[in-house]
Amino acid sequence: DNVRGVAISADGEYIAASSWGDEVYLFNKENSTPLWSYDTGDYLDSVAISADGEYITAGSYDNKVYLFDKNSSTPIWSYTTGHKINSVSISSDGEYIAVATHQNDGKIYLFDKDSSTPIWSYDTGYEVYCVSISSDGKYIAAGTASDKVYFFGRDSSTPKWSYTADDKVQTVAISADGEYIVSGTEGGKVYLFDKDSSTPQWSYSTGDDVESVDISADGEYIAAG
Repeated sequence: DNVRGVAISADGEYIAASSWGDEVYLFNKENSTPLWSYDTGDYLDSVAISADGEYITAGSYDNKVYLFDKNSSTPIWSYTTGHKINSVSISSDGEYIAVATHQNDGKIYLFDKDSSTPIWSYDTGYEVYCVSISSDGKYIAAGTASDKVYFFGRDSSTPKWSYTADDKVQTVAISADGEYIVSGTEGGKVYLFDKDSSTPQWSYSTGDDVESVDISADGEYIAAG
């Protein structure tokens, strides 16, 4: 069925994918036959993989976030959020997982890989479309249906800042060191932020929905679609 998410390890050795066929897949780059697959029983929109390919996280419409080890299709753990999962992101070392949930009272969650109990959660009151975590897991950015970009530090569920954009924030990305955050909106704008300020460094109007953004590890370059 529709493939909704793909992610690749930093060395290119492993590829994870999620589908509306309800399955998470893990591949080695040498072979189109999956190393394993896991059926969650409902749609999966998002998947993420650690830099070394050791850990894979996925979010399902069965209201659960899953964490896997690359060597087994049996989840290390799963956690029921109570809402469909829109987006997941994992730190480079696999230590931290950020999660964004569906529905009108969507939440942002942060997990440590060693526990299915969240470190914290934050209720935005609106659907959370997207989430991104820095490589070291110190910073988390998220975008919501309330037109807001949120920026968090790992140690607190209280946002360091938030910014009200021109429209729904459909996509966010954060540089490896967490210094820069880029977001894209349904209203057609791309915004760039420095982590120390909720005032955008700049914005750019594309003229139509921005559904995907990414930023280079050093924050020098931004791409948007």
